[in-house]
Amino acid sequence: MLSQNIRRLREVAGYSQEELAEKAGISLPFLGAIERGEKWPRPSTLAGIAHGLDVDAYILIKPEHDAAHDITEITAKLVQDIHTAVNHSVKAISSI
Repeated sequence: MLSQNIRRLREVAGYSQEELAEKAGISLPFLGAIERGEKWPRPSTLAGIAHGLDVDAYILIKPEHDAAHDITEITAKLVQDIHTAVNHSVKAISSI
């Protein structure tokens, strides 16, 4: 997840690996190894990468938000709530 987040954020920022490595104060081969998931940075290195990307360090290790999953989950709950409301309405009308 760390490697994917760093690569995605670097690309969104429009930085090459070389530019981010320079901003983070690390070597290009080390950044490449981090992005490939071959190496894990020390906390100070992680902070340098976060600073180079202008994000909080926790963003680098945070799972990417899945909006499509959220929409599916919300839609399913909404359908369930509508179904329950309709059933209650039908029962109320039937008892009159």
